[in-house]
Amino acid sequence: MNLKTPNRLARLAAKLSALLLAPLILTGCWDSVEINNRSVILEFAVDKYLGDNDTSKPLDDQNRYEITYSIPDMAKISGTESLATDMKTNILVTAPTIATSLDDLETRTRNTITFSHVKVILLGEELLKDAKLFEESIDAITRGRVIARNVPILAVKGRTEDAMNVENTQQPLLGLYMMNYFNNKERPQAYFKSQLLGNFIKDMQDTGIATMPIFHLADNEEGNTEKPDDNASSASKSDISSDAAASDVTASEAAEDDGKASSTGEEASSTGYDISGGAIIKNYELVEYVDKDVVRGQLIVDGDIKNAPVVIEYDGYPLTYIIQHASSRKKFRTIDGQLSLVVELDIDGSIAEYVSTDENNIFNTPSMDEIKMLLANEILRQAFIAIDKSHEINVDFLHVGQAMYRKEPDMWDKYKPSWEDEGFRNFPIHINANVNIENTGIIQ
Repeated sequence: MNLKTPNRLARLAAKLSALLLAPLILTGCWDSVEINNRSVILEFAVDKYLGDNDTSKPLDDQNRYEITYSIPDMAKISGTESLATDMKTNILVTAPTIATSLDDLETRTRNTITFSHVKVILLGEELLKDAKLFEESIDAITRGRVIARNVPILAVKGRTEDAMNVENTQQPLLGLYMMNYFNNKERPQAYFKSQLLGNFIKDMQDTGIATMPIFHLADNEEGNTEKPDDNASSASKSDISSDAAASDVTASEAAEDDGKASSTGEEASSTGYDISGGAIIKNYELVEYVDKDVVRGQLIVDGDIKNAPVVIEYDGYPLTYIIQHASSRKKFRTIDGQLSLVVELDIDGSIAEYVSTDENNIFNTPSMDEIKMLLANEILRQAFIAIDKSHEINVDFLHVGQAMYRKEPDMWDKYKPSWEDEGFRNFPIHINANVNIENTGIIQ
């Protein structure tokens, strides 16, 4: 009996030691940074620097980028009291590289900068036109995998600084607005093609061609790229400091600088925006902006269109059909002695709106067949808007060549050498559409 007592005491001592050490182990990482000491970047925008640049200076002293970082006030977001006057602070940084811009950014906030919660990346028009600078910026953004590859990227007609300063009554924080916008799975896919950072990089590696949705400013539909006076632009942001919990400058200090533009600034460039159309990118260079009808046709060819209305006229009245689901199969066939792409579309949807004055008019089989034919013709017409545009600008943004490489590699070896010159421009594309009406909306 006495021999077992020391063993019991030893086990008891071990348990007590474990309980005493538990609080020390569970206190967290001792060398990590608290959330209150971090400045969270929700969105940032990259522009090409258009001011005078002295190339005789060392590269480190030259300006090549204008980057706008948006830092929200976390206290205001959470609904608690805050010393900051605005929901967010936009800081414009001019720098030779994106990496060096962070040094300047760090000097304007007492907090540590983190990119782990970036929700959207905006790329300016002049940057997209400079293939070398555009590729460098994508490399800098993705290096180290600090920013998630599922972050949406958008092209801006004009300057991204204007887009960052836009006012929106639905959601003052552009990053959170974009997060909800692109995460909404019920949103119709009809007028723009989503583009994620990781997918864009893959497209550049695979084919060198990608479509990027366009961020339109309500007051800048013509895509004015005129750059304001550089000194005034720099003065507008250079003295703004930011803090994730509170701004490091007081409201009175901020008001003294008449050139400052805050996130809710009185001189915001626009009061709204929309996302539609696409920027066609080839080898990291903007080829052309295309309107929403071209992108709609692209979505049809790819089988990605969803919840999109199609309107036809039937028996003297407009009939609205909603495409609920589409699938696309691409095959290569020899037609009239020439290799061609044949796209087989299967479209499922319902009739959402139609008025008939004939009380006895029920959608019988002959009528339904006629309606399906009219719908198929309209869908094909919309699809050929994209096909004709791709042939016109001679850019294979429909990825016909990639489909040939995967399905007919031997034929691709034959077409590849001349594909970018005239091979794609002259390549025939045929489409067949099978339309299914799942619901007529008529109560019988």
